[in-house]
Amino acid sequence: MKLKIEPDRPIMLFVRVKGRKGVREYRAVLDTGSQYSVIPLQDARELGYEAYCDPEAEPSSGTRGVTKSDIIEADEIELEEVSVADLAAKNVKALAYHLPRMGGVEATLGLSFLKNFKTTIDYKAGYLTIEPI
Repeated sequence: MKLKIEPDRPIMLFVRVKGRKGVREYRAVLDTGSQYSVIPLQDARELGYEAYCDPEAEPSSGTRGVTKSDIIEADEIELEEVSVADLAAKNVKALAYHLPRMGGVEATLGLSFLKNFKTTIDYKAGYLTIEPI
């Protein structure tokens, strides 16, 4: 998969997530600084995952993550399959977390997906390439 990118804009991808109870599609931002991919908490539940972490009710019951401005707790889940274009990865670790819906971002695609592929970000040429290993 080869995608034209711009150095001053987030890298956005359409992602398909498969769970035990269905499929969801998202407009996701590529986040090479995140160990995990992230999907909305409510969607994780609807896809059949046990995702009930409530840090306010039960502190330290979830997996900790660090964002640009905060430390969060969320449920770590293992997504059955995550695909981008014709590339698919099985058993992708993710966090189920309530994401703010800003700028059309519905999910994030992190290293838990990318580690399954050869990924090249060439800002000078203006391309992202993701290939099977």
